[in-house]
Amino acid sequence: FFDTRLSASGFTSCNNCHVFNTNWQDNLVKPRPDTSQGTDFFTLPFNTESLLNIVYRRFFFRDGRLQDLGHALTEPWIEDNQQLGRTRAEAATHLAGILRAKPGYVAHFRRAFDRDITHASDEEVFDFAGKALAVFARQLVTRPGPFDRWNQGRGSIPEAAVAGAALFTGRARCVLCHVGPNLTDGGFHNIGTSPPRDDGTRADEGRARVTGLAGDGGKFLTPTLRQVVTTSPYYHDGSALTLHDVIDHLDAGGGDDPNLDPLLGTPLGLSAGDKFDLYAFLKTLRSPPTVVRGSTGPLCDDAAVAALRAQLPR
Repeated sequence: FFDTRLSASGFTSCNNCHVFNTNWQDNLVKPRPDTSQGTDFFTLPFNTESLLNIVYRRFFFRDGRLQDLGHALTEPWIEDNQQLGRTRAEAATHLAGILRAKPGYVAHFRRAFDRDITHASDEEVFDFAGKALAVFARQLVTRPGPFDRWNQGRGSIPEAAVAGAALFTGRARCVLCHVGPNLTDGGFHNIGTSPPRDDGTRADEGRARVTGLAGDGGKFLTPTLRQVVTTSPYYHDGSALTLHDVIDHLDAGGGDDPNLDPLLGTPLGLSAGDKFDLYAFLKTLRSPPTVVRGSTGPLCDDAAVAALRAQLPR
């Protein structure tokens, strides 16, 4: 996840966009994964999604084009951001070559998968790498926040947040899409963020890219609201810079789009006070940072693991 050697330039890694100390995203409208290649180097087309709670998702990417976490986490090696190949086969060959050349990785994969990657096929090595990243990503889960303690009757939140919770589940209708412990229904909705142009095309077709259905144009996967106050900007294209922008957009009914979700379309009539209360509620969904052990030096070999175990209390 942190190893820049697993990129064509040698300067970029998963952590360049899914930054570990900013809730596993980068707070940029459009990410620039490789700043080593000058200011004119490309930006990616989508706002970076946080990896928090990705383990609870059924679909991956904003258009839901993949449903296997390991497969999803290998995609950046095929895309422009890490540039290992234009096709999965090319990227697999390139990555496998890098990993086989590093004894630390060879030992790591042997312990993890009971397989010698120097004799495995390129595709098999690529799949192993995806599975390893998936195990890492499954650690990236949010911890309880003020809302969770209040919801369990073990703490308090500001009165404005209590009023915001009532609005969230009531008149503001947020809970119709942002539901459950992860505050997402895991579905796809058109909320008017990529309306059709005069020629009928959209800046981003969204879910329709996967299904081929015109009715899915402009639909995107509902994001979690966990840590939402720290993961600006918002929407698939980063077009909403603040949560106030998001609330204003939804309060106005979501804009003009023939595919607009039936849950929207009617102004909510929220007052300035209502919007403040909603924001106060969203702040209670913030929890302590999710921290995992990163790459701090050479990969551990068996001797290093044995030495660490020897230091543990018996």
